[in-house]
Amino acid sequence: MLNKYRYDPFFHTETNVIILQVAFALILLGVVGASFSVLYRDISAAIVDGIKQGLATGSPQALAPSIVAQIELIRTQNLATIVTIIVGTTVVFGYVIARVTLQPARNALAAQKQFIGNIAHELRTPLSVIKTNTEVALFENNMSAELKQIMRSNVEELDRISEIINNLLSLSALVKPERMEFTTVDLSELASRVVSRFTQLARHNNLQITVRKSPQACVWGNETALEQILGNLLKNAIQYTPRNGQIMVTTAPGLGDQVEVTIQDSGVGIARKDLFRIFEPFYRAEQSRNRTQGGSSSGLGLTIVSELLKLHNGKITIRSAVGRGTSVVILFPAARKGAQVGGSELHEGLNEVAVDFSSGRTA
Repeated sequence: MLNKYRYDPFFHTETNVIILQVAFALILLGVVGASFSVLYRDISAAIVDGIKQGLATGSPQALAPSIVAQIELIRTQNLATIVTIIVGTTVVFGYVIARVTLQPARNALAAQKQFIGNIAHELRTPLSVIKTNTEVALFENNMSAELKQIMRSNVEELDRISEIINNLLSLSALVKPERMEFTTVDLSELASRVVSRFTQLARHNNLQITVRKSPQACVWGNETALEQILGNLLKNAIQYTPRNGQIMVTTAPGLGDQVEVTIQDSGVGIARKDLFRIFEPFYRAEQSRNRTQGGSSSGLGLTIVSELLKLHNGKITIRSAVGRGTSVVILFPAARKGAQVGGSELHEGLNEVAVDFSSGRTA
């Protein structure tokens, strides 16, 4: 049993929880016993004092009401003390038991993310070598057209694996968010930079991207993280919008002290049954698995977006209808201070999911 307690984290936790519960019960019994002892002592003292005063004055009947009132006061005071001690003890032990119970899960999650990060780092170098060698081989003139097509397909798959690895590294980095440096960031300028990065991909799909910028779009955040949020969302819009479609990127002041970023596309849309699961790691909607218009998706993009939004106390709302496109609205606290998020109207026929992280810490 001792070895099992030492090496089995779950048995270790179960034992600790039982010990804490027994200690909690013993403390409560001690508090109740001590309180009743004090109550008995005080009531006895009040009765004795009343009897002495009655004998001294020669009219004990006149002192009976005052004795009863004093006993009631002592009972109320002791009851208030008992309730306060029990509630305080329950809160303290509840917190300690919760911490002890969840500690293995915290350790497992941290170890999992650390393991994923280590594996992703180890995979980057061999993948880079394979991709480089393949790209060099494509310059060979004597290679058949069929073989060249196969090798180009291999390069595309290597790019897809690289994207998955980069996303895994991003999730691993979120284990220690305190390493992120926050500054004032102009979201309008950042949105233009992100759009220019995907211009070639949009042209390849014959997509029109329109950017509308506001001069009042400064937020307090990490520039790299914000760029990744907008990049992941814009890439999704491009991948799931058919050829000759349109994408609108807008930055504007939001309700209250907020900055709003909207990415709206005319794409395939998201079904209601998928909309409420899109932030789950590796979850992909049915139409994304059956797509034939190219592109790739690791299933981690929106998971990373939600994690990064938590760090920025932001809110994301996604409205979508199959065949009618998707609209993603993000609200960030402005650079000067945070504020509450206001309401929004939901148009008929659209499905919506909203995740609000604005109740956490503010910059």
